[in-house]
Formats: sequence, C-alpha cells, structure tokens
Amino acid sequence: MENPVRDVTADEVAHYRNNGWVKLERLWKPDVIGELLRRAMSRMGADPLSVSRANPNERTNNEYDWYARWDGCSHHDDWISGVSHSKSVARVASQLMGVAQVRFYFDHIFTKLPVAKKGGPTPWHQDLPHHPLDRQGVLTIWTPLIDCPPEMGAMRFLNGSHRAGLLGRFLNRNDGVSLIDDHPWVLEDYSVSPPLDLRAGDATVHNLTTIHHAPENTTQSPRWVYACQWLPPQARYTGAPNHRTDGLGLKVDMPLDHPRFPVIDPA
Repeated sequence: MENPVRDVTADEVAHYRNNGWVKLERLWKPDVIGELLRRAMSRMGADPLSVSRANPNERTNNEYDWYARWDGCSHHDDWISGVSHSKSVARVASQLMGVAQVRFYFDHIFTKLPVAKKGGPTPWHQDLPHHPLDRQGVLTIWTPLIDCPPEMGAMRFLNGSHRAGLLGRFLNRNDGVSLIDDHPWVLEDYSVSPPLDLRAGDATVHNLTTIHHAPENTTQSPRWVYACQWLPPQARYTGAPNHRTDGLGLKVDMPLDHPRFPVIDPA
C-alpha cells in the first residue's frame, strides 16, 4: 500500500531521541485504520479472543487474562502485509532511528480487556530484555484503532529511561517482583509522561529500552491496538527462545537475514 502514514517532523524526531518515546498525532490515514480494525474484529471477534499461532483461522483462549492478540498478523493477511511493509511506515522508523534502512521485525493486533472482564494493569517494564536481539535501537509503532482516552489504559513512559541500560525481565512474571521493586531509583531519575488522550490513527513510538507501563482499562470496551516493530539492519540474533524467531534457522551472532524479517529501503 502506498503511503498509509505521514512523515514525521524534525520536532517529533528530537522528542523521540531525547525522551525515548513520542506521540505522533494523525499518523495514519483514517481509511487504513478503519480497515485494520475491520480485519482485526473479523479474525478475533468483536468480543476478542487470541488467534491461534498454529492455525491462524482459529481462535484460542487468551494466554494471559488481560489481553487477546493476533501475533504476526501480516503473515496471514496480504492487505495488512502491504501496510506493514510499506516504504512510508519504514520511513517513520528510519527517521526516528536515524538510519538509512530498517528491518521489519514483527507486527500484531492486540486488545487490552476491561477490568470487568479480568483485564488489569500492564506493569512497568522494558521490551528489549524479552527479545533475542543484541543491541538497542529497536522501536515499536503503537497505534490505537479506536479512540483511546487515558481511562482505556494508554501507555505512560519514563522520560529518558532508554539511557538506563537493560534492567531485566519483568513482563508476565509469576513471582510478583516488579521492575520498581528491583530498581526504585528509576522513579527518581526519570519523570513520568503525562496521561495521553489518543485518537484512532494517532500513534506512540517508543524505544524497546524505554521503561513504560499502562494502567487498567476502566471502560466497558476492549482497547484495540495495532503495533509493529522495527530493527536496525545490523541487529544480531542472540539465540534466546522467542516464538517469533524459533525454528527459522537463524544463526546466533548474525543479522536476522530471513524472509520473515526483510530490510526495507524507505527512499
């Protein structure tokens, strides 16, 4: 698909690099957002369940109580692939990273369920420790497919925390230990971003080392989001287990050269 998103501005690039995250208002074309939501609901259901990784035509019980997701949606839907692999989306990633080319990593559609349906808060965490990648620079473009006011659980970020280094794995832990338990100093060293009132087609972009969390969804409706992640092309595979890379024959300490992870030139 040609140009589903606008280019970012110099001020937006500066905000991202200074803070490790940025809000991009009206990033996506409205018709693209509408079609992404239609396809997501068709696959996951209006009362969403996760899409089976073994069979993308089947729904399955959610792995965790607080969200349902469709992992690798562009692998199963040619229209979504045309959006996710477009030069204009790659250009957003390349402009924010400051590199000429970027590597597509993965995308997914996920819903945060309301508290009334067992949804809960997303704990403070960094994303990168949960991925088999050897370096910083990776980013997520996170896009609500419906209007997402703060009470729906829009993300909050610790400004500048992408400079804190890797602090450990804290997402979906079973022992109750949080990132703040182990690193209470981060709340003193980094200020918390304000609550964000996002409209469908706005986006936030964050570095995978930026510390972030999301409050509970206290509304009566699921929060629908499309997210895609991008790598610097030179990022190397560590061999750590991850369902996005397992079984693909990737070589440890080498770039992720595989059709699943194409390098895209945004020019």
